[in-house]
Amino acid sequence: MFKLILARPIGVLMFILALAFFGMGALNRLSVELYPNIDVPMVTITTAYPGANAQIVESKVTDKIEEAVSGIDALKKITSISADNVSVVVAEFELEKPIEVAANDVRDKVSSVSFGSEVKSPIVEKLNIGGTTPVISLFISPKNLPKDKKELLALHTHTDLNIKPLLQRIKGVGRVNLVGFLEREIHIKPSPSTLNKYNLTFSDVANAINSQNIEIDGGKIISSDKEWKILTKADANSIKELEEILVGDRIRLGDIALIEESFKEPRSFTSLKIKANSKEEANSLGVLLEIEKITGANEIEITKAIKELMPSLEALSKDYQITLIRDTTTYIKDSLKAVQFDLILGAILAVLVVFIFLRDLRITLIAALSIPSSILGTFALMEVFGMSLNLVTMIALTLAIGIIIDDAIVVIENIYKKMEEGKERREAAYLGIKEISFALIAISCMLLSVFVPIANMSGITGRFFVSFGISLTLAIIVSYLVVISFIPSLSARVIKHTKSAFYLKSEKYFIKLEEFYIKVLNFALNYSKALLVGVFLLFVASVFLITRLGVEFLPSEDKAEFDIKLTAKPGISLEEMRKITLKVQEELLKVQEVEYSLLNIGFTSEQKVYEGKIYVRLSPYNEREKSQKEIMASLRETYKKYAKELNLEITLIEIPQISLGEDDSPLQLSLYSLQDIALEQSVQKIQDFMEKSGKYRDIHTDIKPKTPQITLKIDKALASKYHLNATQIALAISNAFSGAREVSYFRERGREYSIILLSSKKDAKEDLKHLTLKNSLGEVVFLEGLVSFEEEGALSSIKRYDRQRSVNIYANLNEGVSLGEATSLLEDNKEIWLEPMVNYKIEGYAKYMQETNSAFIVAMVSAFVLIYFILATLYESLLQPLIIMITLPLSFVGAFLALFVSGNALSLFSIMGLMLLMGLVGKNATLLIDVANLKREEGETIKEALFNAGRLRLRPILMTTIAMVFGMLPLALAQGEGSAIKSPMGIAMIGGLLFSMFLSLVFVPIFYRMLAPLDDFLKKYYR
Repeated sequence: MFKLILARPIGVLMFILALAFFGMGALNRLSVELYPNIDVPMVTITTAYPGANAQIVESKVTDKIEEAVSGIDALKKITSISADNVSVVVAEFELEKPIEVAANDVRDKVSSVSFGSEVKSPIVEKLNIGGTTPVISLFISPKNLPKDKKELLALHTHTDLNIKPLLQRIKGVGRVNLVGFLEREIHIKPSPSTLNKYNLTFSDVANAINSQNIEIDGGKIISSDKEWKILTKADANSIKELEEILVGDRIRLGDIALIEESFKEPRSFTSLKIKANSKEEANSLGVLLEIEKITGANEIEITKAIKELMPSLEALSKDYQITLIRDTTTYIKDSLKAVQFDLILGAILAVLVVFIFLRDLRITLIAALSIPSSILGTFALMEVFGMSLNLVTMIALTLAIGIIIDDAIVVIENIYKKMEEGKERREAAYLGIKEISFALIAISCMLLSVFVPIANMSGITGRFFVSFGISLTLAIIVSYLVVISFIPSLSARVIKHTKSAFYLKSEKYFIKLEEFYIKVLNFALNYSKALLVGVFLLFVASVFLITRLGVEFLPSEDKAEFDIKLTAKPGISLEEMRKITLKVQEELLKVQEVEYSLLNIGFTSEQKVYEGKIYVRLSPYNEREKSQKEIMASLRETYKKYAKELNLEITLIEIPQISLGEDDSPLQLSLYSLQDIALEQSVQKIQDFMEKSGKYRDIHTDIKPKTPQITLKIDKALASKYHLNATQIALAISNAFSGAREVSYFRERGREYSIILLSSKKDAKEDLKHLTLKNSLGEVVFLEGLVSFEEEGALSSIKRYDRQRSVNIYANLNEGVSLGEATSLLEDNKEIWLEPMVNYKIEGYAKYMQETNSAFIVAMVSAFVLIYFILATLYESLLQPLIIMITLPLSFVGAFLALFVSGNALSLFSIMGLMLLMGLVGKNATLLIDVANLKREEGETIKEALFNAGRLRLRPILMTTIAMVFGMLPLALAQGEGSAIKSPMGIAMIGGLLFSMFLSLVFVPIFYRMLAPLDDFLKKYYR
């Protein structure tokens, strides 16, 4: 094969050009995102039950839906919220289940559930956690403050009819959520005194509108030659026509009620405050459009399309100001640019190391050319496998630089050695690649075997590992093909056996280095027992060091943004919530580093007006003196007084690398039980324990105080005396005080709006006493006297986890406390806070961290076994693989020590580095043992073979290791976007590589000398 390669240089050149051509094309087509597709398949079932409180919603809606979906295949867990008027059930599935299949399964199950007539049809929607974070948001506000309700209505109508549809047409855009949007409605407000005058009730008005404002399909008339559709129309097309509806004998609707254009009762509010040139620009009135992407869509392309659309939107909105905010792609682009810079700088540094060792410009250029050809070839294969350009794949390719240059160095260095022995260039190329081919296969197989166990990983952790592993696997395969074809072919025609003056002057230093190494190796072989005891003690010490390392899922990073969560007592009005939260938002204008803040009230699916959130955007990292954590710590102190004065719970939360849903606190714990009292006791105990430990801060739960409630108890005997029953009284109260009873519709410009019948005064308790209702005899009866009034508290929402009542506990961590330490502290002391009959689940980042640690141990053991099988097969030996593999676990000593000294925790990305390290560290040992075996076959003793192998392989080992280290230096020393993720990985790998180099040069010969005789003995029996 190698003779054919050397004889066909044009064919080899075409192969390299094909890699470059298809790779460049793929690079432009690959989708760009921050992380691999980690969208969790979730399906939400939202069911409206107007007029029902949380307990009724739980029993009559939520419980039925949970029972129906609980048997669906691949269901991971069910969570639900039962609130006043609405039930929200969330079914989370295993990551491997397609979201479309999951949604269809849920629809099938939910469609078979029967509810009461008053319950609206359930709405089943696909939900991906990764996809629900807006890609970008637009804030639309009037240039001048609206003078009246009509101008405000025009803003919201314009946003809904003109702006939103244009955004929805953009390829890749999913939902466009309107926050702070006021939906147009027609409000009818009957006058209670006028109703009494005409002996009418609210029900009479509702029935009149519903029966007279109609449009009904009347079927068809079919003749011999024609067909007509029949449509019966009696619907109103204007407020004037609504006023003409008769509600009694010659009594018009306009005579007894006020009819006006208005808005649906607002359940959300948004406020944007921008600080430009140290001067406040406050945009408090407006509509926020949150633009989400569909699964797999390119975020950068979506944002680009929206920005290109902006001139058209602005031309369409001359009276309004449109502001682009929260552009998540800025961080993505900056992070990927930083990794691209690391990749290029790493390649330059690695090539520089090669030149210093080889001191030949031609040889260095040959090695350097292997890098772009291999990387571009990898891009082409990534497109074939449907991968994307993201932080994980780009970091993997940056690390692959070291592997690529390493393979090229090994081949070129061996070819050059053959030329030094007097061989002609083409012969040297043939003999060089042939001699080293076995070692190359062994090294490549060892690297690939590390990533085979990763392919079976599941869950979010698996998505990260698989993306990392596949990227490196593709790079290793392409690199191998390049170095066995392109490098020998080019070397046979370019390399000259001439030595520059620089080479001749510097060679003596390399010779002295080799002589020094032989002395060290001789010493090591003579005092091998003492050195083995020393390295064993060092390994034991490293095990202790692991316990001192912090453990986390993804390291926190200064992303120049954070959230402030605001929670008031249930029962607060939207207007009062708006007033107090604006005070919190205004405080941010005093902070120099804040660029803008965005307040959202009622941001959850249940639109709870007592919950708000402020998104805070800081100036870029390199333009401010204070870090994000310092600014957040300062604001925590500032807001302590606000929390007391405003009776408001204020929690500052870092926005994590991956959004976790409703609450992004790093520590999340779900307690659930069938016993409500035991659950409450556990919640109180765990909060007390966390407070006393001093490890946690911002401890909060999703338990909400009870909502104020007026309970009416009907005097059934008295009601019966007045010819009324409990149902009639309850319906009359509901009609009058439900706040918004939809009785019909109103059409205009092709859109349909609700007609809402409202009580004229529904905000005073006294109105209850003056309520009238009509009995079975048609007589009007006052409610006062028929009922007694009692004020009490009612649950505003009920949360459940796997069909049991649940409470979620959230917390941030104090400085110096890792997520692993915080989680272990709770689990190790659960007997203190966990009551019998109460269960718990670690959620959020802590759950993913535990999954990562478990997956790493399984993958490491599997990779270790697989490497042994491959090496045993290649070397046809049971013991020689163990000599190579002894360096694998020992190399972790250097990695853990580097992480500890640099103050970094063990995280997902540093664990990825450790997995790659397992494949890399055996390379040096393979090179050394391969030559030692050849020398022994030539008749040399074990010691002589080791000395000669050491002398021949010292430079390649030093060169490849140092080239790898320099290639990873940009990652380890990274600053700015993405550095918190990249740096620990680079540091761990550099520490592991340097330590493994020492192990390979000193301890591999020791083990080889110890086990070689036994290996020779065993070979007699199985050969």
